[in-house]
Amino acid sequence: MTSWTLLPLALVLFCSSTLCSLGCDLTQDLKKDFSLLSQMSTFSLLPCLKDRIDFNFSKEAMEGSQLQRENATVIVHEMLQEIFTIFSLNVTPAAWNQTQLIQLLIGLDHQLDQLEQCLGQEVEQEESSLESENPRLSLKSYFQGINQYLQGKEYSRCAWEIVRVEIQRVLLFMNRLTRKLQA
Repeated sequence: MTSWTLLPLALVLFCSSTLCSLGCDLTQDLKKDFSLLSQMSTFSLLPCLKDRIDFNFSKEAMEGSQLQRENATVIVHEMLQEIFTIFSLNVTPAAWNQTQLIQLLIGLDHQLDQLEQCLGQEVEQEESSLESENPRLSLKSYFQGINQYLQGKEYSRCAWEIVRVEIQRVLLFMNRLTRKLQA
């Protein structure tokens, strides 16, 4: 079973949490993020196929009761924060549309603020209680792997293209599931 088959389970759990019940709908924002990432680069992925890697989205974080309902909002917050951190590195390809990159970062920052406002202090309280739990640690490990990949490839254009597509997959799954659950 691939790690991508477990991601939808995590997102179903996330959307069954307070996030969806409070009407904190990130669906349109996630669509916009996906669109910006799609438009940001016109570089063909064909020369980069040799650089593809399975980033191994953590199976442990997505299995059964390890990702509890009340913790799912923290996981989503963490994902958005990690995506923001990756794309705010000052080593992104100069060939990318910098205006769209800035719009993506502004959008991610807005989503983080929106999520924190919708949940009040719940995110901060849960974050401190999750320090030793597998879901959050596994998620950090997943994003650390992405960062290590970029470093190992010396932030090459192909490495960034592979990461851009990886993050698009995460956003696409998040978007599809939140839309389906709100229907």
